[in-house]
This record gives sequence, C-alpha cells and structure tokens, in this order.
Amino acid sequence: MTKHLFRGNPRLLIGALPWAVGVVLLKWIADATDLQPLNLSPLLAGAIAAEVFILGFLLSGTAGDFKEAERLPGEVAASLETMADECLITYEDLRLPEARTALQQLIEISTSIRMWLMQDRGFDDVLSDIRALNGPFRVMAPAIQAGFTTRLKSEQASVRKIVLRMDTMRRTSYVAAGYLIAEVTAVLLAAIMVLTDLEDLAPTLCLVGLITYLLFYLVGLIRDLDNPFEYPDGKPGAADVNLDVLERNEDRLRALLGALEPESANPAAPMEPSV
Repeated sequence: MTKHLFRGNPRLLIGALPWAVGVVLLKWIADATDLQPLNLSPLLAGAIAAEVFILGFLLSGTAGDFKEAERLPGEVAASLETMADECLITYEDLRLPEARTALQQLIEISTSIRMWLMQDRGFDDVLSDIRALNGPFRVMAPAIQAGFTTRLKSEQASVRKIVLRMDTMRRTSYVAAGYLIAEVTAVLLAAIMVLTDLEDLAPTLCLVGLITYLLFYLVGLIRDLDNPFEYPDGKPGAADVNLDVLERNEDRLRALLGALEPESANPAAPMEPSV
C-alpha cells in the first residue's frame, strides 16, 4: 500500500518544508513576544481562498502544457523508428551504404536530443544532426519508390517540428505576471498569519504551518511544471518528462544497425519507382 501511496520525487516536498518551519517559528516568536497587532478577521479566509484560486488557475494551465510535453519524446521516438524501417527496407533491397549511414544518423539524432534536454546545451547541434539526413536521403531518393522518399522527408520534418516545440516550452514561461502575484500573495499571507492573533497557540501553529506548506509547495510545483524539460544536474526533477523512451529507442536502433548484413560490393538494381 505504501509503495502505491508515497510515490514520486520528494524534492518539492523537502523544498517547501523550510518555508513552513520558518513561518511556524516566526509565529511562535510573535506569540511569545506578544507581537500580534492584527485581530482575526473573516476576510483572512477569503484572502486564502483567493490565493488558492490563483494557484489553481496557474496549475491548470501548466498541467495542460505538461501533458503535451509528455507525448513529445514518444513522438520523436516513433518518427525515428519509422525512418529506421524505411532505411532497413532500402538496405535489404538495394544494399545502399547510404541506408546504413542514415540509420547511424538516426541514432545520433536520438542521442543528441536526449543530451540537449538533459544538459541544456547543444540545440544547434540537434538541428544540424537532423539536417545531416539530407545527404543520405538525396542518394537514396532516385533508387527507391517515391512514397518511401515522401515518408522519410515527412518524418524528418516531424522530428524537427517537435524539437522546436520542446525548445519553445523550455524558453517560454506561462503567464509570468500570474506567478509574480501568486508568490507575492503567498508571502503576504504568511506574514499576515504571523501577525494575527489566532488565540490558542498549539492548533494555530499546526494550521499556520500546514497552510504555509501547501501554498509554497503549490508555488514550487507550478514553477517546476512550467518547464517540463529542466533536469537539474542532468537528472529528472520532481515534475520533468521522463526520457527513457529515447534511451530505449537508441538501444533498439543500435541493435538494428548491428544486425545488418555487411555491405555488398555489387548492390542490386534499383527498384522500379511507383506510378
């Protein structure tokens, strides 16, 4: 049961804890020194509800982008697998060395995309690796059916489009002004709760700590969701897209490349182009 209940990266939980502990300590000091000039008002509950509304709005927006980002590595892997199929068919039929070259380049593309995402550098190299497919495709095009060439170029364009979308997600923040008001309001609410006389100390400390913990955890979660391809220190964070699909894709393509028969000295005659 605990294996299914307590799953996930605890980084955000740990990151929000010092804020909650700090506010609880300030509240305890304020109560001990009688530094609580504000009286309890029903408007405090309304202010907390307004903050929760703002956080909910931001969370719904970033969660939508995150769901889209989750699909992108799989779509890249699917396009690479499709191009690999075309290269394998071409090599088996015609023994064109360019088909092997293209398959090797697909492995380079998958690796460069994963390294770019994990290390946040080398974006231009990724685009160059995708463009490097033009050389093998140019040689293969006259020898294969027109439909094969169309599929290869279509999947190449799809990979380039997805990579550019990933880069846009990394560089674009979702409603930066909304983040600012949410963070400022969270700090102000914490200060107001510290300075407000909430009577009984023990339950007050528990509730103030819980509310502060939830607010700062949500702010951190939204910030993390806003960049689903962040990977601090080269490792997936609490809300980062898993790139295992690309790593498995590289392993499969390497296995396919290693299983190919040696190149023939006399390649077969070209296939008749389809009408």
